[in-house]
Amino acid sequence: MEQPSKFKHLTPEQREQWDRDGYLLIENALSKQEVEELIVEVDRLDEASQRQGRDQNAYLDIVNIVDRAVERSNNKKVLQTEPNEVFLNLIDHPNHLGIVCDLMGAAIQVIVTQVMVRPPSPTPSARWHQDTMAPYGFPIAGGQLPLQQFRIGWFLTDMDQPDMGNFCVIPGSHRNGFPKLPAGTEHALAITTFDTYKQFEQIDAGIPGARQITLKAGDAVVFHNALFHSVARNTSTVRRKNLYYVYSPWWQRLSDRVESSLELLARCNPVRRQLLGVTAEPSAAPVTPADERMPLIRLFEGKSFQETFNDQVASYIRETQQ
Repeated sequence: MEQPSKFKHLTPEQREQWDRDGYLLIENALSKQEVEELIVEVDRLDEASQRQGRDQNAYLDIVNIVDRAVERSNNKKVLQTEPNEVFLNLIDHPNHLGIVCDLMGAAIQVIVTQVMVRPPSPTPSARWHQDTMAPYGFPIAGGQLPLQQFRIGWFLTDMDQPDMGNFCVIPGSHRNGFPKLPAGTEHALAITTFDTYKQFEQIDAGIPGARQITLKAGDAVVFHNALFHSVARNTSTVRRKNLYYVYSPWWQRLSDRVESSLELLARCNPVRRQLLGVTAEPSAAPVTPADERMPLIRLFEGKSFQETFNDQVASYIRETQQ
């Protein structure tokens, strides 16, 4: 339960790639041992789902895996009744937390913790889409969808060749939008709509700039909520396993749970409590000082909430005067 003391920061090259492409690949984000431990836990949830009636060859989507894991596609049946320490250890992992804070600041929380298992499939597993709060999406400002949240995906199986259920992206689409397709508007709508995208075996074919990301088990991908992404078909024999955690500003509403259980919070240091969304107080309680509610700010910035706030305002004002 020790709090993080060292942060791995964005390199200048990573910052340039993030701004240009809207995603980052973090190689060796997890050790071999961590991958093995996570696979054990993912397989345990997979088996629990199968015992409740899910076919082993069906797609698996489980949320709130750090606490009371529930299967979204199976009437929200609970798959674990106690907090999971292995999944919890990822929320402030030293190989990514500093990068998260560099991108969004330290007044953050984790609103979704998720496991996905994608079996072999001759058709793509996900349409082209952005991550927004359905059905309306985030408001567009200045012609672009601003950074409101982003996902980190840790991959537990090798995807070193195309068509292994690879994560697909259109680099730069977080700034430029969905590219104009030679095939016309009908094709663009078909590959972005829930009920039609599976008619295309290769979801990335003919999309200008589209890329299937190849990687090794233990690598992670961080991507902007406005980045258009999808999942390629899986023509291999491998069941693709990965985890997604969604980081957002502290003021956003938790998504895969209303609140965290007391059992989970008892296992957490102050930073983990912040990352699990424990920043709000009951309406009848005195307001807790911001430095106590969001201790990650002082750890990351080396200064208080108010000092950080003042510096951010001063930086903005200076930019407006140039």
